[in-house]
Amino acid sequence: MCNATSLTKLEEQIVKTSKRKFVYPEVYEPYYHINAFGDKLLHIIPQDDPKRIWPADWKLIPDFHQGAPSEFPYHTYNARSEDIWTSNTYKKSAESGRCLILADGFFEPHTYVKPGTKTEKKQPYYITLPEQKLFYFAGLFNKIDEELYTVTILTMEANDIMAQIHNAKKRMPLILEEQFTENWIDPSLNEKQIKELINVSFTNEALKYHPVSNAIYKRGIDTNTPEILKAVPAIDPELNGSNQSTLF
Repeated sequence: MCNATSLTKLEEQIVKTSKRKFVYPEVYEPYYHINAFGDKLLHIIPQDDPKRIWPADWKLIPDFHQGAPSEFPYHTYNARSEDIWTSNTYKKSAESGRCLILADGFFEPHTYVKPGTKTEKKQPYYITLPEQKLFYFAGLFNKIDEELYTVTILTMEANDIMAQIHNAKKRMPLILEEQFTENWIDPSLNEKQIKELINVSFTNEALKYHPVSNAIYKRGIDTNTPEILKAVPAIDPELNGSNQSTLF
């Protein structure tokens, strides 16, 4: 799962790195922590307009839903990459609604049980590429109308390192290796090619990670601040603070 993310870069930095401009630059503001359960926007490069950056609601709403988007009862913030071809919710988007979701970090919970006890404690970890560089999640979108994109982040089974961090669910978002980003939004790909791409496209860069404040789990606290990204002491000695590792 991936229900919290960051995009701290300024607009001009994103434009320079992505070589694309925002459709609505007035809507974009850098953010340090947002979660999918709030009324927040992600920013995407969609398959149907691959030269521009669009805002998108973080909850994919499929065509078969007839009511208001807010009435869709399912938490479609993430889509399991293993299931998208058998899901009525995601199959159409997997075929023709793929997108790049801009980010420079994400948050996952680590569960720690102190030896000799049964008490679980959770501590969030913040995960980035080296130097917190811009990256792209593999995403799926569906358009509600000509101006409104809705979106979900693809997830996959966690590898050894991410399974230590996100050790309850053992999932991780699909961060695309740079060489595969344009392939992901290539409209000519068929189902077999898309499946193959999912299997090989996860970044081979070393990910950095460190524990951060549990304030991100509390209501009524503004966590969209630079301070939320600061490292705090790790409660699990096996994940002792800031670290770095190649995931594959």
